[in-house]
Amino acid sequence: MLRQVSSILNYYKPLASWSFLVTIGITVINPELILALCTKLFLTGLLWLMLSDRKLRRRLNFYRISGVSDLKFFGTLFLIDSIITGTFITLIKGFI
Repeated sequence: MLRQVSSILNYYKPLASWSFLVTIGITVINPELILALCTKLFLTGLLWLMLSDRKLRRRLNFYRISGVSDLKFFGTLFLIDSIITGTFITLIKGFI
């Protein structure tokens, strides 16, 4: 279990900066938590569609090695991203 979470977190590290930039963009436009979470869910779905491509999936297939299913992988990515986004927007709304 710990190895699976570790492989998911290793995959999330490069995506974290892009996710944070999207969160900042959403906060500038409209700092609503529901809008941010819906946008993140859409982007997670888009990532899933991109990884459905065989060539791209073959390059990024290391998370399969540790026995992580697609549902667990994308669900955990969305959960981690939602927690970070929710915390950031809540803190920013406290200062606005």
